[in-house]
Amino acid sequence: MSTIGRRDVLRAAGGAGALALAGCVGEESGGGSNGSGSGGGGGSGSGGGNSGGGTTSIAVGIPSASTTTGAASNSFQRVIRNVSPNTDPAGTIQWNNQETGGDPPSLRQYDQGNVQAMTGGNFIIASAKQGRPPFQKRAVEKIPQQAMSITALDMHILAVEGSGIETTDDLVGANFWPLPPQWGLRQQAETVLQNAGLWSELQETDSIVNADTDAVAGGIAENRIDALFAYGAGGANLAGWATEVDARASLNLVEMTDSFKQGANSTRGTSYQEVEVYGWDNQNFQSETMDTYGADFQFWFGSGVSRDVGYELARISSENVEAIQEGQPAYADHSEPSNMAALYLPDHPVHAGVYDFLEENGVDLSDYTRGKLQG
Repeated sequence: MSTIGRRDVLRAAGGAGALALAGCVGEESGGGSNGSGSGGGGGSGSGGGNSGGGTTSIAVGIPSASTTTGAASNSFQRVIRNVSPNTDPAGTIQWNNQETGGDPPSLRQYDQGNVQAMTGGNFIIASAKQGRPPFQKRAVEKIPQQAMSITALDMHILAVEGSGIETTDDLVGANFWPLPPQWGLRQQAETVLQNAGLWSELQETDSIVNADTDAVAGGIAENRIDALFAYGAGGANLAGWATEVDARASLNLVEMTDSFKQGANSTRGTSYQEVEVYGWDNQNFQSETMDTYGADFQFWFGSGVSRDVGYELARISSENVEAIQEGQPAYADHSEPSNMAALYLPDHPVHAGVYDFLEENGVDLSDYTRGKLQG
């Protein structure tokens, strides 16, 4: 039996890995980010049980097309369209991406029955299960099951050249963009900043700039943004919106102070890590490494997606990795099935179809629970 790898394993494979989030319990019960694409459709043919057949239409919540997970899901959609007519007994699978604006909106759309699957970060799923922000006032009742890793992100901070910002302490009083307010990554960033003792100071000095990703490059050009959060994926590339920033702005890496690193290390599910610089092709950084903390992302399938459909989606991903990576190079290498499970949370069920596929391919799932399906 092969064992399940973690962050270093996926990074070596072109994807990335995970740290477990404590306190995650349950299946479709609530306590309490971003992708894109087109399409729609409900979940016709996506009942539970072991038999599929016919056509299954799965609406998938993603943040936007310019995000890492959105690009991954769009690429997966294209591959599924090409190969799913040949799946048996699942029948034809239609994977329809729907932009929601972020992980929290995707999860709420799932809870309301408007999507049957989603891309999403482990942090926001754990926050929902634990009733933490942004779900502390309006919880969700249903949470989808774990399916397959997408990638792990390397979160880092940059400053506009000439801004005078060198360390994270210098962000206070500057115009700082900490990602779009509706994203799960923004909630994670706020938590890290709170744990580092910076968030209240940033608010008190009116330092926070709220804007969508398509306004960042222009905001820098118009001197409305002095510093920003950005992220790379799995050692492979930047998000699409960040490549525009790279092309239009001159930037410097911001050093994370010891207190900031401690803030990251005390945030559930992440930790500080120094990694080699990648993705910023138009910059001339003075360092070959950058300070980061991690954020892990997966596909999540609802319990209404049948066992056979879940199994076939796992098989398609495993057998067509190169084709998927043509659209998103940071997509985890699922040709090694254990990489699919490398980002799993320890106390949250795995969709039955994916679970069976992994078990049949020798992946040790003794630490995980096979999810229950509807029907």
